[in-house]
Amino acid sequence: MKTLRDLVAAYLTEQLTVLVDAPAHVRAGEDVTHPTRVAVRRVRSTLRVFPELFEVPKAGRLDDELRWWAGLLGEVRDLDVQSARLGAALDTVPDELALGPLRRQLAELVDVRRGVALRTVHEALDSPRYRTFEVLLHAWRADPPFTAEADRPAKRAARYVTRADKKTHRRLVQASKAYRAGAADADELMHRARKAGKRHRYAVELAAPVLGKKADAIVKERKAFQELLGEHQDSVVAEGLLRELGVAAGATGENGFTWGLLHAREQEIARVIVKKLRHYL
Repeated sequence: MKTLRDLVAAYLTEQLTVLVDAPAHVRAGEDVTHPTRVAVRRVRSTLRVFPELFEVPKAGRLDDELRWWAGLLGEVRDLDVQSARLGAALDTVPDELALGPLRRQLAELVDVRRGVALRTVHEALDSPRYRTFEVLLHAWRADPPFTAEADRPAKRAARYVTRADKKTHRRLVQASKAYRAGAADADELMHRARKAGKRHRYAVELAAPVLGKKADAIVKERKAFQELLGEHQDSVVAEGLLRELGVAAGATGENGFTWGLLHAREQEIARVIVKKLRHYL
């Protein structure tokens, strides 16, 4: 890899190919939601971490469309994750504390919402917006709109990686302070730290050809960091669904106690994770 252009183009081509190929798999009923979302995140991460390498208006347009597409896929993916998470949580509840038709309540909530989310994805695939987006993906894969900065030596990628690392640390410190202060936006700040950590990890993956062996160690450390933050985010989302399940149970005259019990568990899980994250400060 001689230049940043060579380095970044190789990474983008791989991710954009995943996105270009995804619709055929989705239409065939295959579950490619997760790898497609990961490819979206990797492309968006590249745009954010290496902004000087791209023409601003064109990069902004691609980022907007990627965010739209990822949002639609995310509705499906999040429900799949939460269905598995809450189903596993119910497995741990003692019989005497499992009050009400819990499995049915969970299935009804998830199935209805997942059906709506999946229909929205399929409708989007047939929309003018997606067709325009698809043209954009092909154009970027064929010829990314690089600036002259991209012609600098590939070894400069290390500077971008360092900048992404520092941003992750700043966001984690900010989120940790917010938790200690009991701030209302603490969960959102932790989510922002998680996203920054992902961008750093993806930047390291991109720059691996110039970073050498140390790239593997950094990626491994960042994966562990992301797993903690991912668990925290899943717990926060679960709390919201559990509140809804409890309210819905009460509205139909059923007992919402068990959902409240699991809600308290999720709050404790989130608190423990925040403590563990002190290791990265």
